[in-house]
Amino acid sequence: MQTYSGTVISQKNAKTVGVELISHYRHPKYKKIIKRKKKFQVHNENLPLQVGDKVIIKSSRPYSKTKKFLVIKKEEK
Repeated sequence: MQTYSGTVISQKNAKTVGVELISHYRHPKYKKIIKRKKKFQVHNENLPLQVGDKVIIKSSRPYSKTKKFLVIKKEEK
C-alpha cells in the first residue's frame, strides 16, 4: 500500500476530505526545482480534521467513484 503525506484543503462533505499532495522534483535539463500539486478525495471515518491539518493517507479499496484513499492519522506539528 502506498502512503502519502498531504494537507487538508476541504472538509465540506460527510466522511470525505480533500487532500492536496505537493511534490518537488528537479528538472533534468535546466536543474530548476519544480513543484507539482495533486488533489485527492479521501475517506475519513472518525478523525476530527480542519482545513490546514497535515495528514497521512494510504491507498485502499474504492469507497466511491472518486475516493480511493483513506486517512490513516493526523500528523503532529
